[in-house]
Amino acid sequence: MLQISAIFRYRLSHIRPNARCLCPKVSPKWLLILFLLPSQASSDNDIEPFSAEYAITRSGLNIERKVELTRSGQHYHLTASTRLKGLGSITGIGKLVEQSYFQLRSGRIRPELYTADDGTENSKRTIRIEFDWSSGTSQVHYRGTELSMPLTPDALDPLSFELMARIDLQQGVTEPLYTVHEGDQLRPYRFVLEQAETVMIGGRSVESLRYFIDRKSSRQLYYWMSPKFGYLVVKFKQMRKGKLKAEGVLTRSSFKP
Repeated sequence: MLQISAIFRYRLSHIRPNARCLCPKVSPKWLLILFLLPSQASSDNDIEPFSAEYAITRSGLNIERKVELTRSGQHYHLTASTRLKGLGSITGIGKLVEQSYFQLRSGRIRPELYTADDGTENSKRTIRIEFDWSSGTSQVHYRGTELSMPLTPDALDPLSFELMARIDLQQGVTEPLYTVHEGDQLRPYRFVLEQAETVMIGGRSVESLRYFIDRKSSRQLYYWMSPKFGYLVVKFKQMRKGKLKAEGVLTRSSFKP
């Protein structure tokens, strides 16, 4: 969130292009979206700066995640910081900070740089991806290893893909598919719409759509995204072999539905 899935790649011992577009034929999944859409959806391609905070539980630990998007001209900076709370804060585990720098070109996100650092100054626990679009390659530092990997024209980083999904969902794409550069590999991420659900946030009911994020992984990731919040992720859950591994819910945001 945001790359929420990124926090699952860090051990706590240390710190089809356009899947589907609008068409006259009305499907059950499209009816779900029509039912939950706000009275007037944004029609432009700009991404409004925002902030959001999440409360997460993982392996019995309480975690706080803060996400913020800022903008300077055509340049965007997305930051997500994750830290332990309560008794977990005295373990000495540092704060994981992810950053994404990107531009918006013709309504599509084009990443320039992604970094992930847990504050330990251990190069084997950091990730840095530089996107060189002129050469069609990426220069990567991935946990102590230097790599050079080819880029696909639509490649996104582990934070910006969620923002791209929000843009596409508001434009009517029901099940978007992206190629996400994870540092050591390019992986497909497909948003599979499952059903509408109500999420409780601070005692308030928020209507949302539940998506299974199909990453061809043994870990199952689910997002609850609210159309009235601009498809912001309001809840997420990770499962593995039928067991809950982590769960998070939105606690505060700058959105005013």
